[in-house]
Amino acid sequence: MNTSPTTRIGWTMAALMLSIFLSSLDQTIVTTALPSIVEKLGGLDMISWVFTIYLLASTAVMPIVGKLSDMYGRKRFYLMGLILFLGGSALCGASTTMEQLIIFRGIQGIGSGFLMPITFTLIFGLMPQDKAGRFQALFMSVFALSSVVGPTLGSFITTHLSWRWNFYINLPLGILAFFILTWSLIEQKNEEKKYIDYLGSLLLVVSTISILLGLKLGGGDYEWSSWQIISLFAVGTLSIVLFLITEMKVKEPILPLGLFRNKVILTSSILTFSQGVLMFGSLLYIPLFVQGGLGGDVSDAGNAVTPMMFSVMIGASISSFLMTKLSWRSNMLASMIIAGIGIFFMTNMPLDANMWLMRLDMGAIGVGIGILMPISQTAVTVSAEERYRGIATSTVGFFRAIGAVFGTAVMAAIINQHMTNTIKTEAPKIGVPADKLAAFTNPQVLLHSGGQIPEPVLKMLKNALVDSIHLGFWFLLAVAAFGFISSFFAGSSRFDPVTHKQKQVATQQEAVEASI
Repeated sequence: MNTSPTTRIGWTMAALMLSIFLSSLDQTIVTTALPSIVEKLGGLDMISWVFTIYLLASTAVMPIVGKLSDMYGRKRFYLMGLILFLGGSALCGASTTMEQLIIFRGIQGIGSGFLMPITFTLIFGLMPQDKAGRFQALFMSVFALSSVVGPTLGSFITTHLSWRWNFYINLPLGILAFFILTWSLIEQKNEEKKYIDYLGSLLLVVSTISILLGLKLGGGDYEWSSWQIISLFAVGTLSIVLFLITEMKVKEPILPLGLFRNKVILTSSILTFSQGVLMFGSLLYIPLFVQGGLGGDVSDAGNAVTPMMFSVMIGASISSFLMTKLSWRSNMLASMIIAGIGIFFMTNMPLDANMWLMRLDMGAIGVGIGILMPISQTAVTVSAEERYRGIATSTVGFFRAIGAVFGTAVMAAIINQHMTNTIKTEAPKIGVPADKLAAFTNPQVLLHSGGQIPEPVLKMLKNALVDSIHLGFWFLLAVAAFGFISSFFAGSSRFDPVTHKQKQVATQQEAVEASI
C-alpha cells in the first residue's frame, strides 16, 4: 500500500492521541468503580494500592524507557508499552481477588510509563517544527480532558455494564492504535553498538519507589517517625547517592546529569515538579473544602474541580501561541503568577463562599497550570540534543509525578496536624472532651458523618477543616512563589520553529556525512 508520508503522520498522530487518552484516562475512570470492585473482590484495606501501584510503576520506568528509546528507537518501545498496557487491562478486568487486581494494575502502570514520554518525543521528531508546539498543547489538552470525563464515564460503565469494562474498554481502542502505529510509524534503524547502564537503572528504580512509597504511606498507614517510613527514606536517599556516583562514572548513563547544565532544562524540571505539587494538591483538597467545609454534596465537589481541568485545556491552547511570541522565562512567570493568584484567594476562601467564586478560582489555577504544561515539555524537548531527546522528555512526566506525590503528602501532613491541634484547643471550649473527637482529625471522616454530629460540634469541625485547608494552600502558594523565582533562570531564549528546523536539518546532515 503506497501512502504519502503526510497521511502516515496524520494516522500516527491520531493513534498516539488515542493511546495517551487511554493511559491517562485509566488514572481516573476507576475512581467511581471502586465501591463495586470492593463489593465483588473485597480487600477494602488494600484499595488505595489500586492507584498507588499504577503511579509507582509508571513513574519508576519513565526515565529508563526514555533513555532506551534514545538508544534503540521509539517505535519498538512504544509498541511494547501498548502491549503491556493492554495486557494489564485485560488481566485487571479478569481479576478475581484484590491482590490480583493490584499486581495487574502494576503491569498497566509500567505500560503507561512507556507511552507518555515517548509520545512527546515522537511529536517533535515527526511534525514540522512550526506545528510541533501546537500538537504538544493538543496532547496536553487530551490529558486534561481524560481527568474531566474519567469519573463520569467510569460511573456510566459501572452502572450499565460492569466494573470490569472500565478496563476492557481499553482493548478494542488500544488494539486499533497498535495496528495503526505498526503500519504508519516508520523510523530509521541505528546499528551502533549500545551500552546499557544496568546498575544506574536499578538504583533509579529503587530510589524512586522507596521515596514515593515513603511519601504515600507516611502520615496515613504509618507514622512519619515509624521505622518503616524512616527505612524507606533511608534506602531512597542511599540509592540516590549511589545513583549519582554511578552516573558520573559510566560510559552511557541512564540519566545524563549533563542535561541539567542546560538552564532551560533545569528550570523546566523545577517548574514541572512545582506544577505537580500545585495541580494535585488543589485537585485533592478543593473537593474536600466544598464538601466538608461548605456542606456541599459529591456533585458540588465534582463541579468545583471540573472548571479547573477545562481551564487546563484552555491554558494549554493559549501556550501554543505564547511559546513562539514570548521567552521561556516570560511564559513560566505568567503561569506561576496566574496559578498563584488563584491559590492566594483559596488561602482566604470563607465558609459562606459562593460556588461560582470557587469555580473562578479553580479556573485561574487551571489556566496557570495549563500554560506551563506544553511550555515545559517543549522547552525541554527543543533544548536537548537529539541523542538525549527521549530521556530529556521523560524527565518532564517523571518530575511532575514526583511533585504530585510530594505535594499531596505535605498537604495531608499540614492539614491533618492542624486539625488535630485545633480540635485539642477548641473541643473543651464547647464542653466536649478532645479525645471523643479524635477520629475527626482525619478530614475524610467529616464527609461521612452528616446528621450525626451536634450543631456546635459540627460548626467547630468545619471551621477547623477550613482553617486547615487554608494553611495547606499557603504551602501551595509558597511552592508557586518558588516556581516564580526559579523561572527567572530560564533565560531569554524562546521557541523559534525556523531556527530549530535549521538545527535539526544540520544535525541530520552531519549524521549522514559521518555515516558516509
